[in-house]
Amino acid sequence: MTELGSFKELYDVFLKTTYLIDEGNVRFEKGETIARFERIQVAGLEELKHRTESRGGFDNRGHVFWETTKEMDLAFTQGVFSELQFALMSNSNLISKGEGSPILITKQEILESGEDGTFTLTKEPQGLVFVYNKETGEKLEYTREGKIITIGEKFLDVVVNYEYNYLGGGRNVKIGQRLISGFLSLEGKTRVKDDTTGQVTTGLIKIPRLKLVSDLSIRLGKQAKPITASFLAKGIPTGGRGDSYVSEFYFLNDDVDSDL
Repeated sequence: MTELGSFKELYDVFLKTTYLIDEGNVRFEKGETIARFERIQVAGLEELKHRTESRGGFDNRGHVFWETTKEMDLAFTQGVFSELQFALMSNSNLISKGEGSPILITKQEILESGEDGTFTLTKEPQGLVFVYNKETGEKLEYTREGKIITIGEKFLDVVVNYEYNYLGGGRNVKIGQRLISGFLSLEGKTRVKDDTTGQVTTGLIKIPRLKLVSDLSIRLGKQAKPITASFLAKGIPTGGRGDSYVSEFYFLNDDVDSDL
């Protein structure tokens, strides 16, 4: 296992289709960009090699050696991402829900009953409503008419849990339902500094056959660092026997993005 390199800044990363993909109401042609990552926080490439050798003769020493690249692991961490990038990171299907298509959301409210022993919920409940005495935690009996709940006790603080339908539309990522079963291609840039001259130029990496193998990993919490997600993929060899490769790295003579 050879450490090929790691970059603190990888930018302008394009994921392109290698075949026709229909995603929702959008059709991606072969070679079309399906997602672009403007800047990657941390990225790593690791080349996995397969080595064999022919031995014989005195002390069974090696005579002929073969070395081939099996694949290349790609991993990077991204802090800000779009819905499609999120779906790609987990290789999950992304489904758009238009306005009027219900999305069920759980809501909790703390309310006080009025003099008539009723209170009004903010949203229209779907299914059961659970009402608790805020002070004792006791579950209370009630009757309901629309958003109006009657408990028969006046000026009582209660905790109410229920579900309601959100109708504003959104996108639904189904973790475990694969978005892409085939291959993508990747192209990204980094900056390279010459140790002798100090000149900064552009490095260009291309992986023609990229297989998504992502496992979504997100850490949330008050003490956690800003939200990040890990993107995992494998570069798969392409080309014929004796002419196969996994990726290409170009060292350009100029910084093609010096104006950024």
